[in-house]
Amino acid sequence: MKENNGMGMIKIIIIMLFIGIVVALSVYFIRMQYHEARVETIKTDMLQVQWKVKDYIDKQIVKGEEKKYLGTKLSEMKEDLVLKEFFNKNILSEEEYDKYYVLKDEDLATATLKITNYKDSYFIINYDTYEVLVSMGCKYSENEVLYKLSDIINKSSEIEKN
Repeated sequence: MKENNGMGMIKIIIIMLFIGIVVALSVYFIRMQYHEARVETIKTDMLQVQWKVKDYIDKQIVKGEEKKYLGTKLSEMKEDLVLKEFFNKNILSEEEYDKYYVLKDEDLATATLKITNYKDSYFIINYDTYEVLVSMGCKYSENEVLYKLSDIINKSSEIEKN
């Protein structure tokens, strides 16, 4: 009788270990899916910003109006608390600050975008190249944060190839 009890306990331990492994793997894959969805959302939002702002400028050109850029020059926002960390990371050189414009929520609304900036972050655009950046960055992996739309697209293409 005691031998059966011992086998029963071993079976229960094995089943519990199996359930634990299944739960751990499920949590891991759900986190990966959430992370991938977040990256895709940021990329999609940046593409929308790029497209709508370009459309906004193109409409001015078609109407023969003088170009009126949305946003505030990055060089004029050096004291902004939200951008302090962005400046500290040297994503852009100081010479480039005049080429980039920070889009606040009202600027996004003017461009007829239905999205807003993320919490403690801004979308930033270069009107010469229509390169879009997000000041908080997009955490792509444990040790890699991407800020530029072109970098995110290139990284996505790289991963899809593999």
